[in-house]
Amino acid sequence: MDLIARGRMCNESSPSEVTAVVAHLAQSKGVSRRTSQRTVQQAYALIREDIDQANIQRTDLVAQAIHLLMESARVALKQNNPGAVVGAVAQLDKLCGLGVSK
Repeated sequence: MDLIARGRMCNESSPSEVTAVVAHLAQSKGVSRRTSQRTVQQAYALIREDIDQANIQRTDLVAQAIHLLMESARVALKQNNPGAVVGAVAQLDKLCGLGVSK
């Protein structure tokens, strides 16, 4: 279950995050990197299947992501963590296209 929870937090388009999950699994469970990669791929497939079966609409997921990022920025501000605030705002910009178009 821990692997799936970590998998849910990773974005497939971010190789560094996927690599971190694969490396963590290989090290913590004592399996090969290839076995870890297969396991992570299977976990992502299960997550996608769960989302498809739940009939979750894209707008619902985007709304949840926006809420999570805004809450993360709020907590970071409260904890005086400007780096985390910038990171949350940057992700909001990518998600919503808030930046100035050139």
